[in-house]
Amino acid sequence: MAAGIRQPMSTRMRRLLPIGGAVLVIVAAVGVWFAASAPARYSDQEYIDAATKRVSVLLSVDADDPKRSDKILAGATGSFEADFAQSADAYTTYVKETGAKGEGSVDAAALQFRSPDGADVMLVASVQVTKERGRETGTAPTSGDDAPIRTLRLIATMVPVDGQLKIDRLVMVS
Repeated sequence: MAAGIRQPMSTRMRRLLPIGGAVLVIVAAVGVWFAASAPARYSDQEYIDAATKRVSVLLSVDADDPKRSDKILAGATGSFEADFAQSADAYTTYVKETGAKGEGSVDAAALQFRSPDGADVMLVASVQVTKERGRETGTAPTSGDDAPIRTLRLIATMVPVDGQLKIDRLVMVS
């Protein structure tokens, strides 16, 4: 073969080249389809923020807010939703009759575990509840300064449901 002259492509190679190109296009299309159909991915911070928000609503009580249990249930799913739904009326009645008011705040939160289905978030929260009326509990009313501040450690299992992160399970850690 003389210098500068290229050997022509064989007939076999001319047939395999379009087939190889078609296979690559199909593989790329399947990859794009899988990526587009994958469930929404949430960052670690989004899990932490959602858990903080949901737990803050759960820990804050207000006798003048009869829809508080509905707000808690709106951020719940799975076993937590089933358990809380069974006692939501009792919760509302107790809070109303005792005149309880309180603010819960999350002092610290961190991602403990993450899976494709959700994440466990560990939270440290403070709760101070005052009772304006102590009639049902048999205790004297407390003012804001007299009410003890309780510190809680919780693990909230957060899962995506219809584009929102909700509490699926809540465990108090001793």
